[in-house]
Amino acid sequence: MHYSSLTAKGAPLIFLVIRHRLSSWLLFLSLLFSLTFLVDRTLAVTFSDATISAGLATTGYTYGDPIWGDFDNDGNLDLFVDNHYNRGSYVYHNLGQGRFTDILTTSGLRHAGDRHGSAWVDFNNDGLLDLSITRGAKKGQILGKKQDELYQNLGNDTFTNVAEDVGVTNTFGRGRGVAWGDYDNDGNTDLLLGNLKTTLVLLKNNGDGTFSDLTEAAGLTDLEYTEAVFADYNNDGFQDIFCTVAEAINPAKDALFRNNGDGSFTNVTRSAKLRALTNGRSVCWGDYDNDGDLDLFISRGTDEDPLKQNLYRNNGNGTFTDVSDQSGLGIVTNNRAAAWGDYDNDGYLDLYVVNSGDETVGKGPNYLFRNNHNGTFTDVAGNAGVANVVFNRGRTCAWGDYDNDGSLDLFVTDGESDTSFEQGPQFLYHNNGSSNNWLKLLLVGTTSNHQGLGAKVTIQTGSQIQYRENNGASGHFLSQGAAPLHFGVSIATVVDQVTVNWPSGTVQVLNNVAVNQQLVVTEGQ
Repeated sequence: MHYSSLTAKGAPLIFLVIRHRLSSWLLFLSLLFSLTFLVDRTLAVTFSDATISAGLATTGYTYGDPIWGDFDNDGNLDLFVDNHYNRGSYVYHNLGQGRFTDILTTSGLRHAGDRHGSAWVDFNNDGLLDLSITRGAKKGQILGKKQDELYQNLGNDTFTNVAEDVGVTNTFGRGRGVAWGDYDNDGNTDLLLGNLKTTLVLLKNNGDGTFSDLTEAAGLTDLEYTEAVFADYNNDGFQDIFCTVAEAINPAKDALFRNNGDGSFTNVTRSAKLRALTNGRSVCWGDYDNDGDLDLFISRGTDEDPLKQNLYRNNGNGTFTDVSDQSGLGIVTNNRAAAWGDYDNDGYLDLYVVNSGDETVGKGPNYLFRNNHNGTFTDVAGNAGVANVVFNRGRTCAWGDYDNDGSLDLFVTDGESDTSFEQGPQFLYHNNGSSNNWLKLLLVGTTSNHQGLGAKVTIQTGSQIQYRENNGASGHFLSQGAAPLHFGVSIATVVDQVTVNWPSGTVQVLNNVAVNQQLVVTEGQ
């Protein structure tokens, strides 16, 4: 009787206790599995040094970022690597099968020059990427005589310099940074040049093979910035401009100029809640939190003192919030180039940052900040094999899928001008890949500029969106590449929807797009 009463009344209580403990144990195992998965994912995606096997030079004297772009339209990314100190640049033609050959001597490019920033751009809308290069002025000694270079692509792996003919010589500028974008949405790509201790220049493409200096009309006079980049931060359809400069003495403060839509710009730095900071080096626009607008990372540094790096989250209302510390990106160091890229194809942008170091001990390890999907990042460069630990000074980097396997590879250079580390090693890191899926989009404008600069792309897989802007500014250290837009889509086997907002105003929607392919999207087709 006593036993039966205990069974009837006590068993449910015992069962509840056991169930609670079992649930707690299962929750613990679930969390442990999740943590194990994250660790395994970090370790699983690694890189291998492919520099020699790819046929690339192992050292150089780079200044601005190397730039990826398919100049011969064969479907393989080619690579331009500038060399400073009047040494010959590298013009790497991608032969396929993971191999390159340097065609500088047959390309029509001048062998050397005081080259700094560069860009692949189709300035004349003929479907071929041309090469834009800005040059210094020998510390100002040849101002009024020096000339930038604009190499028109002739379509047979050769180029001819038309800078003087079209009016983009930047004769009175100590050239440093190059950015191209269609700021007035007229279907022609315009040129923005950052200059050292001389004012930046905005050159409007007239569409007839000539350019006009509209710096004053645009309200951009008397601005001394080496780094100036196009991006539409407020999603109003017009390319805005962000400027920064790294200088030892009295550098100008960071500035954001909103495009007014009438050919002019207004300084909105304060109202956008960007901080009045100095010594920015690389400007990186990218939607790291997948909310549909561009966030901003700025690498900083001087050779005198390390500085905190900055990440600004776009609030979607024309303002930003500094989340440098919360995100884990607000490290205090002396850095150079940086670039967003989804190296593990998990659907979230990661960030690579180059450590410049100092003259006494050289550089420390570079950083590969993996996106944790919650607004924070973790440095996994060592495990991934891209820490780039060498006795030198870090300089530049660029993501690009050179072998078309869907995983972003990484080109990194070292060497610091005017130091004892002028020449530095260069590395092509091949991404060994993951099991995640991907999609690459190559945009072709018709009414808009042929390269599709300024076009915005949103993809949706299930409830998740990803957003990219085709502006060449996901990693801009003086130079601008022209690789296809790359999206990792994790385990998704189909992209439910791709939406392209073209600069012309045309909106194009594609449904049920297969993954693991490079898709050419032509405006209006």
